[in-house]
Amino acid sequence: MPELRRIVVELLGQLGSSREARQYLKQFSRVEESRFAVVKVGGAVMRDDLEELAAALAFLHRLGLTPIVLHGAGPQLDEAMEAAGVPVEKCDGLRVTTEEVMAVARPVIYRANARLVDALEARGVRARGILHGVFNARLADPERLGLVGEIESVELDPVRSAIRTGALPVVACLGESPSGQVMNINADIAARELVWAVKPHKVIFLTGTGGLLDHRGRVISAISLVNDYDHLLAQDWVH
Repeated sequence: MPELRRIVVELLGQLGSSREARQYLKQFSRVEESRFAVVKVGGAVMRDDLEELAAALAFLHRLGLTPIVLHGAGPQLDEAMEAAGVPVEKCDGLRVTTEEVMAVARPVIYRANARLVDALEARGVRARGILHGVFNARLADPERLGLVGEIESVELDPVRSAIRTGALPVVACLGESPSGQVMNINADIAARELVWAVKPHKVIFLTGTGGLLDHRGRVISAISLVNDYDHLLAQDWVH
């Protein structure tokens, strides 16, 4: 670990002064480890680039940097639902989650979480899968969306507990009601709520599409919130 940090300091020093490099590492490995970064990983990345993802996360962890990883499993769930003969239905960009859909979704999400945890531990990184207990939610619109949850609060104790023990937290997008009803949470919405709760230094979205797509399916290379926000939200292809 000390040798690895020394190499990184030297590398960063090539981009600026050694003092700047040391300051950078010092900033992101302070006592508040949980505030380094939230990394939202799309299901396509989990499916297609798991080894590369685990290698990158393991490298950060060895530097003493502990990102909070939040993952989806959309493509995996689509495939599982097709195999089970369960139709996929979306409403305003959200997956309509009936009891039948949830019966398929839970094991798919559990497996995706376990695969990333296993890939990290295979690289010598302690990781902890957190499937429940982070997102307190209520049913958003049971008539239209079924078991889709709207997050009411975020409980960070499970995440902080993992980090205190030196484990990298891997959080699934499932919410619970006070009575214990499990709900499907849209991964991007879950990421937003987690970011507001953690207030991290960095937020990183890893997606199979590579970014926000325009109406022709092309990646929008850059967005200015000042100049583009109102225009984009006015478009019928943005939700």
